[in-house]
Amino acid sequence: MGKWSGLEERDWLYSLSKIPGLGRKSIIMLYEQRKSFSAISELCRNSDLQEFPFSDKIRQLVGKHLTPEQVEKDKVERSNGSVSFITILDREYPEWLRQIPDPPLILYYRGNLAYLHQPIIAIVGSRKPTVYGKDTCAAISKQLAEAGMVIASGMAYGVDAEAHRTALRMGAPTIGVLGCGIDQIYPSMHRTLYQEVEEKGLLLSEYPPGAPPVPGYFPERNRIISGLSLGVVVVEAAVKSGSLITAQFALEQGREVFAVPGPVFSQLSAGPHNLIKEGAKLVTGWQDIYEEIAHMIPGAAQDPVSEEAPVSLSPSESALLERIGYDPILWDELFASLESSMRRTIDVDLIQLEGKGYIASMPGGFYTRRK
Repeated sequence: MGKWSGLEERDWLYSLSKIPGLGRKSIIMLYEQRKSFSAISELCRNSDLQEFPFSDKIRQLVGKHLTPEQVEKDKVERSNGSVSFITILDREYPEWLRQIPDPPLILYYRGNLAYLHQPIIAIVGSRKPTVYGKDTCAAISKQLAEAGMVIASGMAYGVDAEAHRTALRMGAPTIGVLGCGIDQIYPSMHRTLYQEVEEKGLLLSEYPPGAPPVPGYFPERNRIISGLSLGVVVVEAAVKSGSLITAQFALEQGREVFAVPGPVFSQLSAGPHNLIKEGAKLVTGWQDIYEEIAHMIPGAAQDPVSEEAPVSLSPSESALLERIGYDPILWDELFASLESSMRRTIDVDLIQLEGKGYIASMPGGFYTRRK
């Protein structure tokens, strides 16, 4: 190799991963032929790529991009552009992820890589959660963060974002796994969240910089979320949901699966309820999760989270709270259900209950319970 002898296997893998249309399964196919990423270039020079089921375009791209000169150029460009990555060959690569059936060969990152080696729990759910779903997600994320867990999710709208933001509010680490290149912000409205996770947590992607958010990338991304984690918590999800794909990956990878129950007639309860029927652990609090994973955490405390003292309620507040469930209820229905002596204070009591965190007001004069 002469002056190219300084190139490492990870450099060759990086250049392979940048070739458009050459996925990780094709890269593995090439690797199994030569048992070395650098030796794949010999296949290109000897025109031995004809034996592989690639299109002529892919063969040409591999031949063009997998030369010592191009690999060296890629190395210089990424150094100048501050592209950070780890490969499955590196010691920094998380062992939990290395063990899954289809591990990513390369992970681009921004943030603190040390969080990959701390206990991680994934929290996923609907992109359009109910108030109950958001509050449940926030409560469980907060308590798990207090217990020393790193919260992982997919940076999507809804439950994902709530899990990340709760961890950040707690000053706890969080990991966002992207379904696009590490330099792409998707959804675009999450620019601030992206920046906060990059600064205080860790962003990961197996796709090279510049890769757009292609629909097929997101199911693939989900196997990384579960693979990094000791377990996956599903908060709210419809019957057909990407969150259930993450749960399925978790089962295949031998991870714990947890499901938060919800109102019986809510469509967003169907996914978690089906998981519970199939053997997922029903979650009513952080303890249900922690007791299943504590044995996998070195030095884990038996009761690491101090319970908050309940906020006292007046008799009229307690009576009103009994009439408010997790399904939204109209002010008119609440008013009609009260005795005449209690109706005079209904608006004050509703304000007090909301301020104490027990209920949430919704558009249209509806109210729903939070805890």
